Amino acid sequence: MREALEIALGDPIRYGDRRDRVEILVGNQTASWTSGTGSWLVAPVQRVPSGFYLLSENREGQRRGVEVLRAFLGPAVTLESEALAPHAGGIDAALHQAGLVHVAYLRRNSAPEMFLARIEDAVATLQGKGTANRPVRTSFVDQLRDFRLALLHQDAESVEQTWRGLQQCGQLSAENLRFLEVEKLARLERWRDLRLLPYLAELLRARRPRAVNEALLEMLWWTEVAELAVNRSPAEIYAQADLGARYGAVLNTREVPATSSGRAVIAVVALAVGDMARFELVAAAASGPTERDRLDQLAALAAPPPTPVGTDIRSLFEDGQYGAVVRAFLDGPDPRAADLAVISVLERADTVHAVAVRTVVEQQLAEGLVRQSRHLRQNLQELSDLINNRCRSWDEWGARIGRDEPWEYAAEVLRSQYAEWDELPLVSNAKMTALADNVFSAWLGINREQIIAGLDVLCRAAASAVASAFGASLAEAVLLVLAEQQNLSAPVRESYLHLLGQLLDSGQEQPGYTDLLAQAGEIWRKVAAPVAVNWGIGLVDILLDTPCPDPDSRIALVTEIVGRSRSFGQRLSSRQRSELQVLAADIGLPPAEDEGITDDDPVWKRLDGKVLGIYSLLPRTADALRTRLASLCEPASVEGNADTVATAALRGLARRADYLIVDTWHAAHAATEAIDAVRTRDQQILPQGRGVTGFLQALELYLSASD
Repeated sequence: MREALEIALGDPIRYGDRRDRVEILVGNQTASWTSGTGSWLVAPVQRVPSGFYLLSENREGQRRGVEVLRAFLGPAVTLESEALAPHAGGIDAALHQAGLVHVAYLRRNSAPEMFLARIEDAVATLQGKGTANRPVRTSFVDQLRDFRLALLHQDAESVEQTWRGLQQCGQLSAENLRFLEVEKLARLERWRDLRLLPYLAELLRARRPRAVNEALLEMLWWTEVAELAVNRSPAEIYAQADLGARYGAVLNTREVPATSSGRAVIAVVALAVGDMARFELVAAAASGPTERDRLDQLAALAAPPPTPVGTDIRSLFEDGQYGAVVRAFLDGPDPRAADLAVISVLERADTVHAVAVRTVVEQQLAEGLVRQSRHLRQNLQELSDLINNRCRSWDEWGARIGRDEPWEYAAEVLRSQYAEWDELPLVSNAKMTALADNVFSAWLGINREQIIAGLDVLCRAAASAVASAFGASLAEAVLLVLAEQQNLSAPVRESYLHLLGQLLDSGQEQPGYTDLLAQAGEIWRKVAAPVAVNWGIGLVDILLDTPCPDPDSRIALVTEIVGRSRSFGQRLSSRQRSELQVLAADIGLPPAEDEGITDDDPVWKRLDGKVLGIYSLLPRTADALRTRLASLCEPASVEGNADTVATAALRGLARRADYLIVDTWHAAHAATEAIDAVRTRDQQILPQGRGVTGFLQALELYLSASD
């Protein structure tokens, strides 16, 4: 910033006998400047019109500056907002690159001497007064949004930070906090911790959201079933783990789970109890050859189906076979089992059979065959809520949330039902465009908070659709929602970065590409501060690694980000300075004055003489990583692998490397399974962000944690 102000002030001789006062005024403000806090300063700028300007990084700085200057200068001065023209070069470009993008001209109606004296009084008064930052209380809606977005990217540090905020906010019941903790541990793959939760038994007796049931089924695979599923029959696994007695309440809540590990558990249960119809449903949902092979092996080891002993509806209900209860009731509606059928639908959140069960039970009530107890009346009301909030497709959900009427269950319905809808890459262009329009209409309308609450699911859905022929419209809508978040927290910024990278990877025409760059640049200017430098480097990585139909706009934004980040100087870490040095050289910027000076950071010196391995399907990752590490440490070698199957070379690298980075964002499932077979997950470094900077940040965190 200092360099930009020197350019803006021009030759100090022109200030005559006021030269010393002007230089002291500007120097004192520069020395006390704190980026990203709503700071402002007043300085003479040699642009048209020439004179004193109020300069700030953001609108908050302008608001504060205007408030103070009006108090000190009175009606003798008017402040006129000006727009910079950075593309024209010169002073405007220097101010823009320094982050001083908001400017207002001070038009004076008083003598220069009095005008300067009043500005000096204003600045001196503020600098002599201690400032206390007001604590900013993040809203509950934003805290929950950040928690789920951090889970989406498996950012453990942000997850724990937002989790503490949710625990302390007082907005969630003890039961809902328990449900969120289950989701947290499952998403972070901390299966043992989930299994050891002190309230797990109590949780199994409660009615649980679908996401919690899915998490519990995955937990069963990793903690109870996986080790037993080696050359043991399903009946032996079922008996030895005592699955029916200990976990019957969760085994039948999902007919066909959404995850491969959950489906494996249900396959074991179905084969053990002889429910071949359910096993066939699970087998039909297998996601690939690896999962199909596993299910085939289980089926080959299964004993012949046992002869059913008690197949009446009550016996099925007591065994937790809720799907069988519903089917038996609809096949032969027994009024004595009406309440059991309704409860079974609710336990499974079974939107497929809900209408049929309600129709039969209401008919039996009308005929006097069933007595309407208070319990049955309450269950029927819950059943009606389930039916009224049922959505069978993305376009149905989008059409409803986009209406100008509140829908308080929109996010809950999205989270619990989207896995059953058609995959977005298969949706037509017209429906995809309508969905994007409805999402953005809801964001601008009455269902704004529901969009925020479901933002993690929308990010995941948009990412899955972006590679399809018509997916760009939804991705652009979700990006716009992310960009317009009032609180641009770290999880929001990371989600934006991931989705932007996928959208740019898919290829953009020049007008759309230029608009995306303008949007990303606006976010950078809002958040530019030392704490956001990692995000800025990640953005530069994406821009340089993706197709570019507008090189001029790209180089302008990259130059701005690198220049602004370098201005933070000694507030940067050695790793950040090293990365900025490499990026500056890549785009032809001259080295900074202190760029050749690097700290002997003991964290990075741990890599000296070590073998660093990296598995990623991205091209040239090992070379790029080696370049950025050059000024930090001297590893024996940096070796990369991009095999898509379990090769001897991949297994050899996994065994041999002292440190191994596994880029799960760009990986083949068969290859990561081969790595898992020879190296435990806690010995793998899993990047949370994409690109080389994501690898380096994960490596830095891993090395620091080993203190």
